[in-house]
Amino acid sequence: MRILHTSDWHIGRTLHGQDLSDSVDAFFSWLLQLVEARSIELVLISGDLFDRAVPPLNALARTSKMLEELSAKARVIITSGNHDSATRLGLFSPMLDQRLVVTTGVDTIGTAVEHGGPGGCLIYPIPYLEPDLVRQELSDLAPLDSGLPAPLPRSHEAVVAAALRRVRADLELRREAGDQRPAIIMLHEFLTGGAPSDSERVIEVGGVGCVPAAVLDTLGGEEQIDLGVVYAALGHLHRPQSISGARMPLRYSGSPIAYSFSEAGVDKSVVLLDVHGDSCEIELVPIPVHRPLALLRGTMEDLLADPDPALVNAYCSISVTDDARPQQMVSRIREVYPHALVILHESAIRSSIPSGAPGVRSRAPQEVTLDFFAAVGGRELDAREAQIVSDVWTDMRKEGLQ
Repeated sequence: MRILHTSDWHIGRTLHGQDLSDSVDAFFSWLLQLVEARSIELVLISGDLFDRAVPPLNALARTSKMLEELSAKARVIITSGNHDSATRLGLFSPMLDQRLVVTTGVDTIGTAVEHGGPGGCLIYPIPYLEPDLVRQELSDLAPLDSGLPAPLPRSHEAVVAAALRRVRADLELRREAGDQRPAIIMLHEFLTGGAPSDSERVIEVGGVGCVPAAVLDTLGGEEQIDLGVVYAALGHLHRPQSISGARMPLRYSGSPIAYSFSEAGVDKSVVLLDVHGDSCEIELVPIPVHRPLALLRGTMEDLLADPDPALVNAYCSISVTDDARPQQMVSRIREVYPHALVILHESAIRSSIPSGAPGVRSRAPQEVTLDFFAAVGGRELDAREAQIVSDVWTDMRKEGLQ
């Protein structure tokens, strides 16, 4: 059985204000071709389908069309991430065909999505869990005087462990009944040891943000247990990476598109799984880059003199290191790098104003003005320029404007 794992599409997101629709469309077209060419039966999308709880209309239309085409080629299972609105994403899930399964509610945790017959697999989607919202509903602790179970601790580890205990209970019953189909867990969380980038939203609200990988190894219990879980399809982190700390493979597919310059040079991919019984072979399939990201740094002369043709059409973040800010810096840079999204001047010369210098009110206006030009321009004014400043202040005093 061949399964594809992807996540963190973040449809509707921009990069420093730049619309990324062309990159999204290029990824969609490539993914549809890959699913058909590699005879993929099942596609798992582990959260953050959209970038915002209320996506723009064009993002909704683009995603709807894509899912319609994708589910015509393979079965698709989606679970919600921390950027999605679980309520909105799962609104019509009871009415969807089994070719497209959307799981967003706590009540679905521990219920396997069965795929295929005896030679198939069991998928356990776990949506993003906000501790403050689910620690009562997911609780399996002893009841209080009120009759309700005590709420779980305010941490992501506690609620994820409780969710995994539901998965464990279902698997134990199935194994006792003779169902030996391999299981895959879908989870949208930040596992300890993962390498984040600048484009993820930090999961901190409602308690401790990280979940130890060992929680998956024990399926929320106290000891390791082997119930035939062959893979954990993770979402949230945008860099493709595997996580150590468990016997089962734990892998973030990463986002298909780079959403911050901290991801410049990161190879994007989807995960292809070949599942046979209790074995799972993993293949990373590189995603073609529609428009690369580049970090450039240098003097204005170096940046403009001999630009790399491969970077001229890239989305660029450029730091200009001339001592003084070059004239018409932004417009001159964009003549050569039309897709430069960030252009900064970073002079190596520090301000001449010493730390702890007296306040402006206690210093002569002419002295403050000279320090200002030195700090902004990256150099001291020469004698002629300093004289102009002095003459201006003299004229202002004569006219009573000082």
